[in-house]
Amino acid sequence: MAAGRAPGGPALRLVDGTTTYQVTIGERVLRVELRRVEDDGWTVRVDGGEERPVQIGVVHGALHWLRRENRRVEFLARSTDDDVALSIAGVDYGAQVVDEARARLASVAGGRAAGHARRELKAPMPGLLVRLLCQPGDVVEAGQPLAVLQAMKMENELSLPRGGTVTSTHAEAGQTVEQGQVLLVIE
Repeated sequence: MAAGRAPGGPALRLVDGTTTYQVTIGERVLRVELRRVEDDGWTVRVDGGEERPVQIGVVHGALHWLRRENRRVEFLARSTDDDVALSIAGVDYGAQVVDEARARLASVAGGRAAGHARRELKAPMPGLLVRLLCQPGDVVEAGQPLAVLQAMKMENELSLPRGGTVTSTHAEAGQTVEQGQVLLVIE
């Protein structure tokens, strides 16, 4: 099968029709296999479980849709490098997605492929920064809400999949921000 783009994400390459990723959400690490089965269809298998058919597409910009077993869900998704920010039904999730080969290489080298000392919280979409929930010097936990962004008439709590100390903020409450703009940095 030809190489292609995985649904809704950065350029994830398919080799021989199936690609495996290591997905880290907070402290949980999942093994996710994607396989293209037709022009608009995929199957997904998580941690060796049952293979399930899914369809996914883009509505507009960062707004995507996913259909599984006749149920369609819309969600916001934004990716930068290996980080993926999702908002599903008003709940925010942060994940790191690394192809299995890079994850294996990092484990042999004694580190994690997606690990960085410095983390930036970026706006996943354009909107109004309603609140910053931390300030420089604060110690924050993985998944802790750090900012509230209003976009498309919804307030979204933004977080990062790793904790650390807030070293700087780059936006203020009441400010309109662009997609990808750095809101704050933790180390």
